[in-house]
Amino acid sequence: MELRSSLAPVSFLVFLRGFCLIFHFFPPLPEKSIVMLFNREGAIPASWAWKRMLRFVVIFLAVAGFATLLWPSHKQHATPMRTQSNNITISSKVQCDPDVDMLNRLNIKKLADYTRREIVVDFNPDPLAVKQKVNQPLWDTKLTGITNQEEGVVQDGCSVSAPLTLQVPVPPKSTDASHIDFGVATTVSRLNESLDQFQHWAGYTRTRIFALIEPDETKKGVQEVKIKAENLGINLFITESADDYLHRYFALVSLLEKNMREETKWACIIDDDTFFLSMPALVDALAEYDHTKPYYIGGVSEGLPQIAVFGIIAFGGAGVFLSRPLLNDLAVVYDDCQQMTFTGDRRIANCIYQYTTTHLTIDHRLHQLDLMKDASGFFESGREAPLSVHHWKSWFQADMPKLSVISNLCGESCLLRQWHFGDGWVLTNGFSVIKYSLPIENDIAMEMTWEPHNGATDESYLHELGPLRQRDDGKISFQLVDAVSEPNGRVTQWYILRDNDGDQVLELSWRKR
Repeated sequence: MELRSSLAPVSFLVFLRGFCLIFHFFPPLPEKSIVMLFNREGAIPASWAWKRMLRFVVIFLAVAGFATLLWPSHKQHATPMRTQSNNITISSKVQCDPDVDMLNRLNIKKLADYTRREIVVDFNPDPLAVKQKVNQPLWDTKLTGITNQEEGVVQDGCSVSAPLTLQVPVPPKSTDASHIDFGVATTVSRLNESLDQFQHWAGYTRTRIFALIEPDETKKGVQEVKIKAENLGINLFITESADDYLHRYFALVSLLEKNMREETKWACIIDDDTFFLSMPALVDALAEYDHTKPYYIGGVSEGLPQIAVFGIIAFGGAGVFLSRPLLNDLAVVYDDCQQMTFTGDRRIANCIYQYTTTHLTIDHRLHQLDLMKDASGFFESGREAPLSVHHWKSWFQADMPKLSVISNLCGESCLLRQWHFGDGWVLTNGFSVIKYSLPIENDIAMEMTWEPHNGATDESYLHELGPLRQRDDGKISFQLVDAVSEPNGRVTQWYILRDNDGDQVLELSWRKR
């Protein structure tokens, strides 16, 4: 509460008291004296009259100024804040009591606004565009603070009253990926960190992951990782090697070849931060190629300067796919190729180019994502979801395991789907809620939010990411910070707009129809 407003009720009393003081020091003159003021013979001395008048003016100005200071002001002031017991400052605009533990988990110190919205998922068997238009607003102005005594429903002041129904594709059925083997060179600690992301695409799919790690002297770490992988439904096989990383990376070629089983069709070499958004989508993509022929499949860098440095190769972060016949060919020349001085994925490429007639087949759905600082334009493009992404916790930040939590409710085809609402807001599922400040002339153009790398220009990214458009610096952006699967089958997401004056939170609670 403002000081001026809280003291307003007493200001008028102060003003009256002031006038009482005036009349105390300057009482009314008797009638005779007033006549004498205008009688030249009995006139009151001028000095006496001026002293009385001066005293009146001084007291009047003092009382008037004090009353003005205390009088209510109609000027707009900053939103008042209240402080919780755990030192989280909450704006008076927040009409509910958010969970303190949740605010701490979201790293919120000052909360400016909080909105909850329920979303009902309507599964549609017909093909749906990745981008959909919704006439309803995302932020509904009719909601909040509703009390219905007859039905016993009381809104908490932060929740939108009416659920919002969105259509999504029918989730893909669980897939059998036993014909694909994956290899990764890493350390036991990084492998342990990577299991949560591996679980999204490899858990309970019957695929196998072969990890070539540095020796673990305690052996305890390896055993713990194996137990964790088993609990997550991941078929993990660990081999220790004293070789340096570059030799271990190429050694995956031999390890995968030696462990092929009858059903093996493809081997894939990945980095420990390679993330596949959907195993069913990956299985369908590989089915487009003839696995009985030598195939070297991957994605090149999004930046031409990177290609200039490393060549036209399958960049390891996007995933390097080798068909069974090609894997057999490389086994024959493995010892010669191991003597090459090239780095990991370059050694694989040069071994293939030098000793076979197979060339790279570029699949543009596999992404190295050599994008610096801010890759939001890539994820918010509204295009078909990529098969793989990389660098999401190093070159830029995008928590892929958190992003993919929504798939527990509506399947992998729900990830990164986009809805454009009637109030101009855009939801990219699992990533952000945004509102552009500039008109979009080309609906398929990708916003260039990233910083150029190694001298790259705008044209350096067209071969993989075009069409492109310039960055919208006035864009309002709520970014996904957390997402959880609830025991009741719901999925809750928290999107946050960070600001020095206080963070704004949008909580989306998803449920099936």
